[in-house]
Amino acid sequence: MNNRVKIALALLVGALLLYLALRGLDLGHVGAVIGRASPSVLVIALVVYLSAYFVRSLRWRLILRPIQPITISESFSMLMAGYFLNYIIPIRAGEVAKSFFLKRLKGLPIAVSLPTVFLDKLLELFSILLVVALVPVLSVRLSGSLSSLIVAVVTVFVIAVGLLTLAVRSGEKTAQVVARLFSWLPQGLHDRLSSWISLFVDGLSVARANARSLWSLLALTGSAVILDALYFFLMFRAFSIDVAFPTVLFGYTLISLSYIFPTPPAQIGYNEAIMGLIFAGGLGMVRAEVTALMLVAHVLTGLLVTGVGLASFAAMSIRVTESFRGVGNNLEGG
Repeated sequence: MNNRVKIALALLVGALLLYLALRGLDLGHVGAVIGRASPSVLVIALVVYLSAYFVRSLRWRLILRPIQPITISESFSMLMAGYFLNYIIPIRAGEVAKSFFLKRLKGLPIAVSLPTVFLDKLLELFSILLVVALVPVLSVRLSGSLSSLIVAVVTVFVIAVGLLTLAVRSGEKTAQVVARLFSWLPQGLHDRLSSWISLFVDGLSVARANARSLWSLLALTGSAVILDALYFFLMFRAFSIDVAFPTVLFGYTLISLSYIFPTPPAQIGYNEAIMGLIFAGGLGMVRAEVTALMLVAHVLTGLLVTGVGLASFAAMSIRVTESFRGVGNNLEGG
């Protein structure tokens, strides 16, 4: 199946999700909610939204420092360009793209820098602990779908922590175990993949190099999560929807965590569906109001990520199409 077919299928899935998110809603009510939005508060919310990305770029720069020092502007440009790629294609290639940018600009092999991306995403997953802790406090209604989402994120978190722990303690054995999981592949492909896995697992020693920075990394992670929640809290205020900050903290953190899974291009339909699942289904808010909010938030953040992402590519003098090819080619070459 070629990439065009995959993207077409992903768009169809997104369209279906959007239909399900809007089905049964009074669109007149949705329009009325959108009409009462405060432009000034929306602008402030978007500034806070972008600030959360900036804090995450500082975190990745700190993780990367023992391997390859980069400037703050370079880190922010690589991060935003990667997020832009994640936004427009239905796989998480934007994460690997950050390593491609480092290879392209600094000559750093992808297998050497990719563990820093893994560690960065693992730190992001730590916020699932906050989500789980808030469930009984907020009396969240755990439907089957919402429970499945939380369990899926927790499972990914546990696997990631386990892999990191094993790699730090016994890198060679961990590489062998992971390589065996792909023993069903053709010999040539399996050998190349095994070599790449060994380099990647060895590179996870970056966790040891960052041990002294652990509290700083956790502080940056916490700051990013709080800024995320503040952004969404301001979005609710922009629509004159009364909601407590802890409720927004729970809901938006879970939405952010759900992005570890593949989403349709531009997250079409996905954001609206997941918003309804968490805030309407789990937290009992008015479905028309939260859907209206997410529709506006989706458009505004999409424009912001696209604009800043393209500007970041320009700042790095890298073409978007080049990054698509580079990620695929360099993964094959190791």
